[in-house]
Amino acid sequence: MKLRIKYGISKWIMGKYRGKVLYPFVLFLQPQEDVTDQLFRHEMEHVYQVWRKGWLGFYAMYLLLAIRYGYKKHPFELEANTRENDPLTAKERRMKNA
Repeated sequence: MKLRIKYGISKWIMGKYRGKVLYPFVLFLQPQEDVTDQLFRHEMEHVYQVWRKGWLGFYAMYLLLAIRYGYKKHPFELEANTRENDPLTAKERRMKNA
């Protein structure tokens, strides 16, 4: 499935989040020019998690881990937090700026 990146998504859909992965969509609250590399990289880490676990496995695991750990201690979020300061790859930069 082709990844689709959308910017300027309604707060009604985004809730309290600035970025969200609803695979194959990566959604951002802000317009494209306001999305930081760190936020983009954080959401891309979730995409990589989906690719590793499959979309059904990822979302099932995400829900179970959210119940157990909450959002701030969620293992998938912690992993994305640690990777968000990695520089964007050339492919990620092209996707961000497309």
